Amino acid sequence: MKIGISLDMVNVHHQEPNRNRYESKYYWDELYPMIATAGFRAVEIPFDPFWIFRGGSGVPFTKYCIEVKFETVAKFVAHLQANGIEKVAGIHFNPTIFMRNENLDFYFGASGYFGGEAIRYAAELGCDYIAITPTPPYGLVQHYHGKNPTWEGDFMNRTIQLINGFATIAQEKGIKISLRNEYWSVLRSQDSQTFLSQLDDSMYFNIDSANLSIAGQNSTELLKNNASKIGSIYLTDTAFMDDNETWKTPLPEYPQHRATQVFKDIGLGKVDLSGFCQTLKEINYDGWAIVSNRQTREPMRALLRSRKTISDLGIEISE
Repeated sequence: MKIGISLDMVNVHHQEPNRNRYESKYYWDELYPMIATAGFRAVEIPFDPFWIFRGGSGVPFTKYCIEVKFETVAKFVAHLQANGIEKVAGIHFNPTIFMRNENLDFYFGASGYFGGEAIRYAAELGCDYIAITPTPPYGLVQHYHGKNPTWEGDFMNRTIQLINGFATIAQEKGIKISLRNEYWSVLRSQDSQTFLSQLDDSMYFNIDSANLSIAGQNSTELLKNNASKIGSIYLTDTAFMDDNETWKTPLPEYPQHRATQVFKDIGLGKVDLSGFCQTLKEINYDGWAIVSNRQTREPMRALLRSRKTISDLGIEISE
């Protein structure tokens, strides 16, 4: 099993004092050697089209930003390596940013275009996979399209076409696609076997430990039953229990029923990460396991907490 850490620990969308420093290249240039010093030699990068339109080209989340600051992707990769980061393991693409109105053509058009860009960016970075969020949150899609009585079927049919289109691009670029399991997905209301049967055979699964816990799924059973189709893993943590159907709300990452956050830095929640990792060893999983602290309050502390937790789990970090 190969261990990396996601750059989603730098939450560029969260407002706080001095948050704008995250948009500057100097912040990231300081962070890269810190990541390596904490023992992580590989990273996953979120692909976020927001930074194409927003500016803030210091944020390394799109090819556009990289070319502004480094001229070429190759020079960026060399910069990472010079700072101790030997590999960009993968990219995460989330099309939720485009679910913002009642026009499904806009959502699928933008998702298709930028998803393709994300796959091509991943290939240039030398990634092994791209993790794709297959749908926005159920409640968000329902918010904009719930007036249509057949919205779920219509949306899922077009989602299948979208994902299969990604598969074609990924195969051309030699990139593995891993579909994420998120507890708020529209997929949760669907017959999973029917959905999966319509996808290209090249698809793999991305398994997220915290999302499995929140959805009440048996991680041991799921990992063993799908061992041959696991494309990547997220080591995530949570203490959240969805006892109010938060997954059906428009913003399930920020529960409206109580003031809490869904995800915690790994080691601070209640997920049985020891049992989860033991199962990965039992099925001889040798792919990427990415530490994700997407709602952390302090990236530098999250790095150290993550390294300690990985050590406590008896996992050796190696590329």
